[in-house]
Amino acid sequence: MGQVSSNKAVESSLIGKAAPDIVLMKSDGSTSSVIGARQGGKAIIVFWATWCPNCYEEMGTLYPNWKTIEQKGIKIILVDVGEGKDDVQKYFKQRQMNLISFLDIDTSMQGPYHLVGIPTLIFIDDKGIVRSVTHEFPEDYTNYFGNQ
Repeated sequence: MGQVSSNKAVESSLIGKAAPDIVLMKSDGSTSSVIGARQGGKAIIVFWATWCPNCYEEMGTLYPNWKTIEQKGIKIILVDVGEGKDDVQKYFKQRQMNLISFLDIDTSMQGPYHLVGIPTLIFIDDKGIVRSVTHEFPEDYTNYFGNQ
Protein backbone atom coordinates (compact mmCIF):
# COMPACT_ATOMS: atom_id res chain seq x y z
CA MET A 1 0.00 0.00 0.00
CA GLY A 2 2.15 2.84 -1.23
CA GLN A 3 2.18 6.02 0.76
CA VAL A 4 2.44 9.26 -1.12
CA SER A 5 5.92 10.70 -1.16
CA SER A 6 5.18 14.40 -1.14
CA ASN A 7 6.14 17.36 0.93
CA LYS A 8 2.44 17.92 1.69
CA ALA A 9 1.76 14.49 3.24
CA VAL A 10 2.42 14.21 6.97
CA GLU A 11 3.15 11.26 9.23
CA SER A 12 0.08 9.93 11.00
CA SER A 13 -0.69 6.79 12.99
CA LEU A 14 -4.09 6.79 11.26
CA ILE A 15 -2.63 5.80 7.89
CA GLY A 16 -3.63 2.24 7.00
CA LYS A 17 -6.41 2.12 9.60
CA ALA A 18 -10.18 2.48 9.32
CA ALA A 19 -11.30 6.10 9.53
CA PRO A 20 -12.94 6.78 12.92
CA ASP A 21 -16.64 7.63 12.70
CA ILE A 22 -19.03 9.73 14.75
CA VAL A 23 -22.52 11.11 14.32
CA LEU A 24 -22.60 14.92 14.30
CA MET A 25 -25.04 17.72 13.58
CA LYS A 26 -24.55 19.59 10.32
CA SER A 27 -24.84 23.28 9.54
CA ASP A 28 -28.22 22.64 7.87
CA GLY A 29 -29.60 21.26 11.18
CA SER A 30 -29.60 17.59 10.14
CA THR A 31 -27.56 14.88 11.89
CA SER A 32 -25.67 11.99 10.31
CA SER A 33 -22.56 9.82 10.33
CA VAL A 34 -19.42 11.59 9.15
CA ILE A 35 -17.93 8.50 7.48
CA GLY A 36 -21.37 7.52 6.16
CA ALA A 37 -21.33 10.76 4.16
CA ARG A 38 -18.71 9.22 1.86
CA GLN A 39 -21.42 6.84 0.60
CA GLY A 40 -19.00 3.94 0.17
CA GLY A 41 -16.58 5.87 -2.04
CA LYS A 42 -13.38 7.83 -1.64
CA ALA A 43 -13.51 10.95 0.51
CA ILE A 44 -11.47 13.86 1.75
CA ILE A 45 -12.41 14.99 5.25
CA VAL A 46 -11.47 18.62 5.73
CA PHE A 47 -11.17 19.77 9.34
CA TRP A 48 -11.49 23.56 9.42
CA ALA A 49 -12.81 26.60 11.33
CA THR A 50 -14.20 29.99 10.30
CA TRP A 51 -11.50 31.91 12.24
CA CYS A 52 -8.58 30.06 10.62
CA PRO A 53 -6.73 32.06 7.90
CA ASN A 54 -5.18 28.92 6.35
CA CYS A 55 -8.63 27.30 6.25
CA TYR A 56 -9.91 30.40 4.46
CA GLU A 57 -7.29 29.84 1.74
CA GLU A 58 -7.96 26.10 1.50
CA MET A 59 -11.72 26.65 1.17
CA GLY A 60 -10.97 29.18 -1.57
CA THR A 61 -8.99 26.47 -3.40
CA LEU A 62 -11.48 23.67 -2.82
CA TYR A 63 -14.75 25.45 -3.55
CA PRO A 64 -14.14 26.27 -7.26
CA ASN A 65 -12.94 22.67 -7.83
CA TRP A 66 -15.70 20.97 -5.79
CA LYS A 67 -17.73 19.64 -8.73
CA THR A 68 -14.65 18.41 -10.60
CA ILE A 69 -13.46 16.54 -7.50
CA GLU A 70 -16.86 14.95 -6.88
CA GLN A 71 -17.15 13.97 -10.58
CA LYS A 72 -14.05 11.83 -9.97
CA GLY A 73 -16.00 9.92 -7.30
CA ILE A 74 -14.42 11.73 -4.35
CA LYS A 75 -16.69 13.19 -1.66
CA ILE A 76 -15.50 16.25 0.23
CA ILE A 77 -16.67 16.15 3.84
CA LEU A 78 -16.28 19.36 5.82
CA VAL A 79 -15.97 19.20 9.61
CA ASP A 80 -15.89 22.54 11.42
CA VAL A 81 -13.95 22.24 14.66
CA GLY A 82 -15.37 23.90 17.79
CA GLU A 83 -18.00 26.24 16.34
CA GLY A 84 -21.78 26.32 16.14
CA LYS A 85 -24.28 26.36 13.32
CA ASP A 86 -24.76 30.14 13.25
CA ASP A 87 -21.03 30.86 12.84
CA VAL A 88 -20.68 28.36 10.02
CA GLN A 89 -23.83 29.46 8.18
CA LYS A 90 -22.74 33.12 8.42
CA TYR A 91 -19.27 32.24 7.07
CA PHE A 92 -20.69 30.37 4.06
CA LYS A 93 -23.17 33.17 3.36
CA GLN A 94 -20.46 35.87 3.51
CA ARG A 95 -18.26 33.87 1.13
CA GLN A 96 -21.19 32.99 -1.14
CA MET A 97 -20.47 29.28 -0.75
CA ASN A 98 -23.40 26.91 -0.99
CA LEU A 99 -21.95 24.29 1.39
CA ILE A 100 -22.91 22.21 4.39
CA SER A 101 -20.43 21.29 7.11
CA PHE A 102 -20.50 18.85 9.99
CA LEU A 103 -20.19 20.65 13.34
CA ASP A 104 -17.73 19.16 15.82
CA ILE A 105 -18.80 21.65 18.47
CA ASP A 106 -17.18 19.82 21.41
CA THR A 107 -14.10 18.78 19.35
CA SER A 108 -14.86 15.09 19.92
CA MET A 109 -13.10 14.15 16.66
CA GLN A 110 -9.83 15.85 17.66
CA GLY A 111 -8.60 12.84 19.63
CA PRO A 112 -9.52 10.01 17.23
CA TYR A 113 -8.09 11.95 14.27
CA HIS A 114 -4.97 13.14 16.15
CA LEU A 115 -5.58 16.73 15.05
CA VAL A 116 -2.63 18.99 15.83
CA GLY A 117 -3.84 21.90 13.76
CA ILE A 118 -6.23 23.00 11.08
CA PRO A 119 -6.76 22.74 8.27
CA THR A 120 -6.19 19.01 8.25
CA LEU A 121 -7.24 16.92 5.25
CA ILE A 122 -7.76 13.18 5.66
CA PHE A 123 -7.79 11.08 2.46
CA ILE A 124 -9.97 7.97 2.81
CA ASP A 125 -10.12 5.23 0.18
CA ASP A 126 -13.26 3.43 -0.99
CA LYS A 127 -12.78 0.79 1.73
CA GLY A 128 -12.87 3.42 4.50
CA ILE A 129 -9.11 3.25 5.16
CA VAL A 130 -7.07 6.40 5.81
CA ARG A 131 -4.41 6.70 3.08
CA SER A 132 -2.88 10.16 3.61
CA VAL A 133 -3.03 13.20 5.85
CA THR A 134 -2.11 16.72 4.74
CA HIS A 135 -2.52 20.29 5.96
CA GLU A 136 -3.14 21.76 2.52
CA PHE A 137 -4.91 20.63 -0.62
CA PRO A 138 -2.41 19.10 -3.06
CA GLU A 139 -2.70 19.60 -6.81
CA ASP A 140 -2.16 15.87 -7.35
CA TYR A 141 -4.88 14.95 -4.82
CA THR A 142 -5.97 11.78 -6.67
CA ASN A 143 -2.56 10.23 -5.84
CA TYR A 144 -3.20 10.62 -2.11
CA PHE A 145 -5.59 7.67 -1.95
CA GLY A 146 -2.76 5.11 -2.23
CA ASN A 147 -2.31 2.23 -4.68
CA GLN A 148 -5.54 0.31 -5.08
